[in-house]
Amino acid sequence: MHPAWRGADRRVGLGYLWYFGAVGAYHPFATLYALGLGLGGPEVGLLAALPALDVALSGPLLGAAADARGAHRAVLAGALALAALAAVAATRATEFLPLLLLLGLLALAAGPVGPLLDAFAVGVGARLGRSYGGLRVWGSLGYTASALAVGRLMGERVSALFLVAHAACLALALVTVAGLPALAGRGARPLLGGLGALRRNRPLAALLLVAYLVASGAAVMNAFLGVRLVETGGTAGSVGLAIALGAASELPVVALGGRLLARFGAARLVALAIVAYAVRFVAYGTVAEAAWLLPVQLLHGLSFGAFLVASVPLAARLAGPAHAAAAQALLAAASFGLGTVTGALVGGALLDRVGVAGLFRGAAAVMLPALAVLAAARGAFEGGGAGGDDAGAGERLPPRR
Repeated sequence: MHPAWRGADRRVGLGYLWYFGAVGAYHPFATLYALGLGLGGPEVGLLAALPALDVALSGPLLGAAADARGAHRAVLAGALALAALAAVAATRATEFLPLLLLLGLLALAAGPVGPLLDAFAVGVGARLGRSYGGLRVWGSLGYTASALAVGRLMGERVSALFLVAHAACLALALVTVAGLPALAGRGARPLLGGLGALRRNRPLAALLLVAYLVASGAAVMNAFLGVRLVETGGTAGSVGLAIALGAASELPVVALGGRLLARFGAARLVALAIVAYAVRFVAYGTVAEAAWLLPVQLLHGLSFGAFLVASVPLAARLAGPAHAAAAQALLAAASFGLGTVTGALVGGALLDRVGVAGLFRGAAAVMLPALAVLAAARGAFEGGGAGGDDAGAGERLPPRR
């Protein structure tokens, strides 16, 4: 084995730990921080939408560029460094426009980080015999620990300390991933040519559509679960407990993701995740007591966790190693980007008309077309070959692990 690959799995795992530690230090507190600065609702909403928008924009572009030039390590390192600097600078901003520019730069820089880590996890895992879930579980641990620690450190009032913690975790991630081995080398194709090839990959397009539909429903849950809990008699403590229960249920599913994939296959595991999401949404829309809603959060592992450990390796297999980063960036753009924005905007527009319970029942209904698309594409997902007019740019894909 080449020396560069020794310990690469540990570096990827620690990269996930620190990167999602940065996410856990940022996302639970960013909206409260903006409100504390006296910003209005539309301004806070725009700031909250920045990460999803930039995942959808910068992630695919920089991922495709990294594939075309074989520059995955350089793009990852540059993104982490720029995001950390932007976070530090944002601690000095108290007005909306400077904060918008700095947090926009932060989100733009961070857009490709998650997809690039996923590309490394799949590539390193295949080389060293490690499952994607076994590496990605460190990200779940990092998120949970960081959110709890940063919240405790800040105490009663959200301060710019969360941005300092975010930057520190990004810097630690940068140090951790510096020694990762190179992925697939540069191909003889235009800088963004990979996006054109993937656009013609029909099985991958079907997976992206499924991810978009699922994420649209999940965005309703992420935005309005706290409102539903309070509406049914819960408290702020109930919201925190719900998040903790969901995070705890995710850990074993992600950690055992390789075994689940081997047992069920990617298509059936995605179907299980969609059904679990539908059950959650129906429960949130019908159960009228917060105490009975909390156990429903234990389905988070079988919904979010199962979809994660199935969709990421499946996207890698459908796209092929030459498009590793671009495929993961498109998957993130469809789910954490466009799906999140759609669910949040549609949910907000319909809230006064149908109520929170109605939003959850609508989210459950969206899972039906997601299952229909999955059923139609199941043969292509299980066949092991790239789809599309060019069959994935003429590449043969490795067999399903």
